[in-house]
Amino acid sequence: MHQAMYVVHVICALALIFYILLPFLAGGAVNRPTAVALHRGNRIGQYVLILAFLSGGYMVSKAEYSVWWMVMAIVLVLVMFAMTGMSSKPFKKLIAGDSTAAAVRKLRTFTLINGVSYVLLMAMMLGPK
Repeated sequence: MHQAMYVVHVICALALIFYILLPFLAGGAVNRPTAVALHRGNRIGQYVLILAFLSGGYMVSKAEYSVWWMVMAIVLVLVMFAMTGMSSKPFKKLIAGDSTAAAVRKLRTFTLINGVSYVLLMAMMLGPK
């Protein structure tokens, strides 16, 4: 079971690379088709993030990690959950045609924080002990 969860976790991690690219793609979200595509990618990414969180939680429960490492991993995942959720509102504004500079600025900020959190999380996963 551990090996299956590991495979699921790695596949989810590969799919979540989308969040590293999203801050760079968010600038082009001013037109509606791009905003719709990125919003759908963000929604799919939210479900993948849940699956990664559950598979990672299972693997952590079967291994010995320091409390500090577990707390940092959970905090970074929660930051990612928050940023993906909060970026939905600017996406919806852009889809509705309200392509204001404030919506794009918020979207870039949220996606940048999300991307940095993901990079930090990946750094933690590569050297957990």
